[in-house]
Amino acid sequence: MSQSVSVGRRGPSRQNVVRVYSFKFLADLGFEKPSWLPDFKKLFKGDSASDDYSKDMQKKMGSALKYYHEDGINYHRITDSIIVGSCLQTASDIDTIRDDEGVATVLCLQEDKDMAWWNLDIAPIEERARERPDIRHIRFPIRDFDPFDLRMKLPSAVQTLAQQMAEQPGTAYIHCTAGLGRAPGVALAYMYWVLDMPLEKAYEQLFDRRPCHPQLGSIRSATCDILAGSRSTTQVRLSIPRGTATTVEIAGLDCGWGSRCELSLDEDGDEFVLLRDMPVGKFSYKYIIDGEWTLNPDAPTRDDDGNLNNFVEVIPEDPIELERRGRLEMPGRMTPRMVTTSLCCRDL
Repeated sequence: MSQSVSVGRRGPSRQNVVRVYSFKFLADLGFEKPSWLPDFKKLFKGDSASDDYSKDMQKKMGSALKYYHEDGINYHRITDSIIVGSCLQTASDIDTIRDDEGVATVLCLQEDKDMAWWNLDIAPIEERARERPDIRHIRFPIRDFDPFDLRMKLPSAVQTLAQQMAEQPGTAYIHCTAGLGRAPGVALAYMYWVLDMPLEKAYEQLFDRRPCHPQLGSIRSATCDILAGSRSTTQVRLSIPRGTATTVEIAGLDCGWGSRCELSLDEDGDEFVLLRDMPVGKFSYKYIIDGEWTLNPDAPTRDDDGNLNNFVEVIPEDPIELERRGRLEMPGRMTPRMVTTSLCCRDL
């Protein structure tokens, strides 16, 4: 049964917002802000932060999804034992999910910088979980908007979740920040690898109950990594004509959309070049030329859920590994039981 719950705090009243905007207008004109008025950025950390985060999420995930942090936690029960939701914000959220939903394990995928964005203090949440013997709070940070980091960490994340659920039977609450990317991805991998659900069926059930944007490509690649038993790398060369550019960077690839790799001029000074050792897989990326995001029209492109990006496909140099991965990626070849067996044998 699908369930959605939203509880939590609200932002400043409309009357106070009007007053603050009046002072902000005067400040923009050069008048000094009254000493008793809080910092504008901190005061608007609710609504403006949600708007900024949603816009960033839509850009990087290629979706129309939005997240309203000021509305409090929201979640959906995906299976009898798995809930996917947004981040816990207060110690009382621990009591809510335990008492109302029977949650025994909380798997938090947020990094410290994710919490800092929202001025979120996790210490009282962890302390409340320690005070209750019937719930555990586990942290397993995964970078936001980073399909490669998700791919690399999925096996250990799922193994950690499975072990905790075996030690503390009950429902697991999996969350990132908005509960729309990383958390659904981990839940989907758990459903695929541990609950023996076909990937397509698991995704259909997940999306039917919680509209979200899990990285299916990351799950497929992680599955191949597990079954192939190797993570070999190949050197890749990416380049773009210099033109009038002074600085060129790349976002995406295996460094994530939140990080950038700087390119260097070649010996002739005609191209900006990046040489990078990368694992097997298809990686989307974009150039940032003098601060402007753009494509290389001479390089392959693909549509990533509405976002047009360049991409590079890294193929194994070992023909045996190439053949093995080709077989594993064929429909129906990667069965859940195969993955579970390989996962249990890994020393993570």
